[in-house]
Amino acid sequence: MSRPSRPAISPRRKPRQQRSQATVEVLLLATARVLAARGWAGTTTNHIAARAGVSIGSLYEYFPSKEALAAALALRHVEAAETRLAELGAHLGDCELTLELLVKAMVSAMIELHAENPRLHRVLFEEVPLGLAIRRRVRAMEDQHARALAAVLPRLTSLCEPELRARVTVELLETLTHRWVVTAKAEPIPRERMQAELERLVLAYLRAG
Repeated sequence: MSRPSRPAISPRRKPRQQRSQATVEVLLLATARVLAARGWAGTTTNHIAARAGVSIGSLYEYFPSKEALAAALALRHVEAAETRLAELGAHLGDCELTLELLVKAMVSAMIELHAENPRLHRVLFEEVPLGLAIRRRVRAMEDQHARALAAVLPRLTSLCEPELRARVTVELLETLTHRWVVTAKAEPIPRERMQAELERLVLAYLRAG
């Protein structure tokens, strides 16, 4: 028995002209809005084309499936995260950096990355069947973040196994901020309180080393 074919997730072609680039932007914006409103199972390419105000044929000129549109959105999120963490890493060598300032900046960066459009974030990373390439890229970003943290920690505090401590810190912040965003609750923890609690948690862990 043959296996069912998987939907194509790569764009059909890259937009080169300004008009084509504008069409892709409109399609991605419409995809984000439809996914946030309807969820993955309730979204079709017809919904996206209608929201974008283009024909379904125009959509298929650039993206072969809703999976390809969702993958493009997820890739943009990962690229934004890479840029944000690179900006954070650029300040790790500052001579005035303290452990408290470092932890505050790390927690702020993680919350900002996860809290922007939480409904879309929930759909993209909890419902959409993302490809292996995107998940590997996320993992590589986390690995790089952990290495950068491990390199600076011994300068800021006395601890054993900085590589292990850095890895656990990165995993902890990623897991808790992601959970905070994707878990729908009637009374979610306010952002400021979540920031303060995560700072206290990470500082206690690193100082215990």
